[in-house]
Amino acid sequence: MNLSGLIVQLLNGLASASSLFLVAAGLSLIFGVMRIVNFAHGSFFMLGIYLAYSLVDRLGGVIGFWPALLLAPLATGGLGAVAEVLLLRRIYRAPELFQLLATFALVLVVKDGVLWAWGAEELFGPRAPGLEGAVEVLGRQVPTYDLFLVAVGPLVLGLLWLGLHRTRWGTLVRAATQDRGMVGAL
Repeated sequence: MNLSGLIVQLLNGLASASSLFLVAAGLSLIFGVMRIVNFAHGSFFMLGIYLAYSLVDRLGGVIGFWPALLLAPLATGGLGAVAEVLLLRRIYRAPELFQLLATFALVLVVKDGVLWAWGAEELFGPRAPGLEGAVEVLGRQVPTYDLFLVAVGPLVLGLLWLGLHRTRWGTLVRAATQDRGMVGAL
């Protein structure tokens, strides 16, 4: 393999790593702060993607791609809040095995709901405006979206670090990982 092929593969790997980091960051914050082993985190991520697909498909022509896309995390967050109130609050103090089973049941419910609503076929939505196409790097084509992911991953990491280490909210979040009762008193 020549140098250009190696660099393109490196960029592909960094794009995949950034994508995984964006999901894992939320999962680690939830487990670190709430001490809830939430297997359903990935299912809600999947649900958000399907909602984004549908909202962009139905509303993208009316309100635009980005506003339609921003509605998906709001809707998913609302459904996550309902799941937190109805299920997760009841298992905060339960043993971790029980938490695993309860959130795994939630995985199955969300998965079956997605299968019912969208079916089992793969869905391909449009690329975000400005992120379609490819950029030539050393004579090889690299998708613009992959380069976007390579840039966004470290940006989110930096913002999370700043938020957790330089704000009052971050101090409370870090304190919650040590003593939730004390943070509740604050």
